[in-house]
Amino acid sequence: MIIQEFPYSGVITRKKSVTSDNGDTSDVITEIYNGIMDITVNTAEVGSVAQTSNYIVSTPLKDSNGNYITPKKNDNIAVYVYGDTFMLSVNNCIPSQIGGITIYASRGVW
Repeated sequence: MIIQEFPYSGVITRKKSVTSDNGDTSDVITEIYNGIMDITVNTAEVGSVAQTSNYIVSTPLKDSNGNYITPKKNDNIAVYVYGDTFMLSVNNCIPSQIGGITIYASRGVW
């Protein structure tokens, strides 16, 4: 068994509404991060995990270009775990002084 610090991959995106000069409003989706991450359930399991469980997502502090990863509340996360995709929404995040970001997210709110 190979143990990795960040065994999964995923994408963090942010949706922003933009109003054009003619008054039309459209949503623009910006990619905040695309790369390796880890995920753990932060909700006590009773029977099976509910569709609205809370998760902790861990990512490196910087992306492959050296840019800081800065997720914000309500950003969306798609985590790819062994063929499954978890769709999460960011609640909060905390960067670490020793590297990495801990992101608190919820499932079922996309």
